[in-house]
Amino acid sequence: MPEARIVWRDTKLNKRTVVMIEAAEKLYKSKFALLQGSYNKGGVAASAGTHDGGGAVDIDVASKSPAQRVAVVKAMRQVGFAAWLRTPAQGNWPYHVHAIAVGDKDLSRGAAHQVAEYRRKRNGLANRGKDDGPAGYYGMTWELYVKAHPPAQPVPDSTISLGAMAHARTHDAMTAAWGADRARVIAWAAHPKVGAITKAETVPPKGVPWHLHFQRVIRKVQLHFKLEVTGVFNNSVAAVMKRYGYTIVA
Repeated sequence: MPEARIVWRDTKLNKRTVVMIEAAEKLYKSKFALLQGSYNKGGVAASAGTHDGGGAVDIDVASKSPAQRVAVVKAMRQVGFAAWLRTPAQGNWPYHVHAIAVGDKDLSRGAAHQVAEYRRKRNGLANRGKDDGPAGYYGMTWELYVKAHPPAQPVPDSTISLGAMAHARTHDAMTAAWGADRARVIAWAAHPKVGAITKAETVPPKGVPWHLHFQRVIRKVQLHFKLEVTGVFNNSVAAVMKRYGYTIVA
């Protein structure tokens, strides 16, 4: 299927390209000014058809310092763009960063050729010169970047009742505040910063009562942190959770 087209900052792009630009802006720590987007067939002769399809964008860097221009190119490459700094010495254009989203489904023939040239460590121009940008990102794609930089997961709410934990050990039905406390402990145990259980273990297997499942979760927490394994949410488990910023109440 083709990429979903949108107008963003008064510029035609597709959604994949937009999220890539936003990720690059976070790395650069400032928003970019766009000169040209995608789906602009015949719009700019100097672009040689590279902006006819999707995945193409030009960023204005005329007012930036040489170091800032390189930083923009690097940020774009880091998230999966084939990107270069274009200078007035290279053609009839102002200083700008020309970028093509690697792997975009709507690339024009010219843009796809530039991606291939980028992977050959060339400059994407007709003279087929050597690449003059930050090296080390020739194999990067947006999908690889996302895999290496998953969205941060928030730490769950931070108050746990010892009374709720005692109840959870022997009861399946838990509602209101106490039920929320049990859910917090299980979510904490599965949190990437803890890793005592897997995401699949946040719910009991078919046929296993909740109270037995909760005991298993606590055992795994105790094993993970090398505590005495009892299956009981005791002071040792509470002390570990306190280190993660939780408040333990009666």
